[in-house]
Amino acid sequence: MMKNLGFAGVFTAGFLAACSGGADDTRTLHRGSDGEPLTLDPQKTVLNIEFAIIMDMFTGLYVANENGDTIPGLVAGAETSDDGLVWRFTLRESRWSDGIPVTAHDVAAGIQRAANPATLNENSSKFFIFENGADVIAGNLPPEALGVEALDDLTLEIRLAYPMPYLEGFLVNNSYPLPRHVHDIHGDAWIQPENIVTNGPYVLSQWRTSNFIELTANPEFFEAGQICFDTVYYYPVSDRVTGERMVRTGALDLHTVIEGSNINMLRDQHGGLLRESASYTAEDILFNTAAGPFTDVRVRQAFSMAIDRRFIANEILNGASGPSFRMISEAVPNAAPGLRLSYADDDMETRREQARALLIDAGYGPENPLDVVYQHTPYQQRIAPVLQQDWALIAPWVSVDISVGDVQFHFAAMRAGDFSFGNNGWTPEYGDPYASLLMWESRAGEINYSRWTHADYDALIEAGLSTSDVAERQRLFGAAEEILLAEVPHAPLLVPVNFDLVRPDITGWNANPALQNRSRWLCREGLEPISQAAE
Repeated sequence: MMKNLGFAGVFTAGFLAACSGGADDTRTLHRGSDGEPLTLDPQKTVLNIEFAIIMDMFTGLYVANENGDTIPGLVAGAETSDDGLVWRFTLRESRWSDGIPVTAHDVAAGIQRAANPATLNENSSKFFIFENGADVIAGNLPPEALGVEALDDLTLEIRLAYPMPYLEGFLVNNSYPLPRHVHDIHGDAWIQPENIVTNGPYVLSQWRTSNFIELTANPEFFEAGQICFDTVYYYPVSDRVTGERMVRTGALDLHTVIEGSNINMLRDQHGGLLRESASYTAEDILFNTAAGPFTDVRVRQAFSMAIDRRFIANEILNGASGPSFRMISEAVPNAAPGLRLSYADDDMETRREQARALLIDAGYGPENPLDVVYQHTPYQQRIAPVLQQDWALIAPWVSVDISVGDVQFHFAAMRAGDFSFGNNGWTPEYGDPYASLLMWESRAGEINYSRWTHADYDALIEAGLSTSDVAERQRLFGAAEEILLAEVPHAPLLVPVNFDLVRPDITGWNANPALQNRSRWLCREGLEPISQAAE
């Protein structure tokens, strides 16, 4: 475990090293990140801090523009069958950073690799929606059997198991091509700076763990002349107050997370830096339903009831997040309206009494006290003690210890099932309820950290996926969410507002719910794109 003080010291040294000696720093973008990535492999990534960097390095069939809207990336044209199950894409001509052409075979290989169980991609369950996806992910069929096929070098066909009106949005982060000519030589080490080739605006040139990640412009990118910054640095800043201070002083151009307690100060004194938007992200408390006290739904319900979400959102976080009483953010398009926990409007004393009764009914009390450990990331340093007190107020025989670990260690423990309960967050990759609900399916695999399964839930999800009727789909997914609210494998906690700190001279930054802000769309005031500057 790395302490914040030591981390900040290492970071500062790395930052100074990264910034020194540059001939023209106006063409260098300095971005703060909320932690250290575990991987930059586009077929293995899970965390938002990884996706942000990968989106600068790779271009899939579709990309998100400066407003977060989906636009063609590698796609030059697309057509679909009447039933929506077959999509055929014509690709534009483009090249890898080493000059080798990007082909439909590379895109097919990338998608197949993401679904291949041998890749150990914990997000592979997303590809159940493809033809043969379930059997490929289970290892019953080879990856080549997945419903994606290169018909020739510039024509790709995708065959689906379910109609997907949101397919373009899904493909933004799930259709990155694989440089087969590099992967065949280096295997999974193809992503290392000395081996990597990319097809996006930037290529990875340095990765100094806990210091910085350096990206440099890719001259082979098909729109290379339209970018403004020839170098982008990402710095892991786990201390959010430090990140805010570095933006205010100009050491960072932007940082995408802030400390909630500073919202009013930032609005009053640094309003020109603050960008706000609604969020697709849902933050929750994750219970291990496979071991310990939280196998009992009554215990999960009791701990969820006892959380004073409004106090945390309004008093502790100063409105940087709103209280959440459901599993999907209201900002997600087509989320079923009106869903919420049944006790959302009960006063806290009533809820504590109900929670106490549930725990007694589950067999706990003075003669059998309940002792658990709540694991959280540094992000919850201010929230965790409040949660601890909320749970302690249920009864004197309820005791909760708190333990903090950095993001990588925290989610590694979740994947391994080595936890009782802890904080969690999920940002769906596209604006559709299924992008949030998929993690609780029985077939979700590693991303179902809670290990919760429910046959009726699975049936509702299957039915919702199988219909293209928007209203019926919304109804079915809403019914599935109601099961989640009753069973509480995760307890909804907060829906954050997206607050970004961006220097006033940075142009092209538009806050959006999906957290899509690629460096390719950003510029500095008075700076021209590289191609225009060269004229």
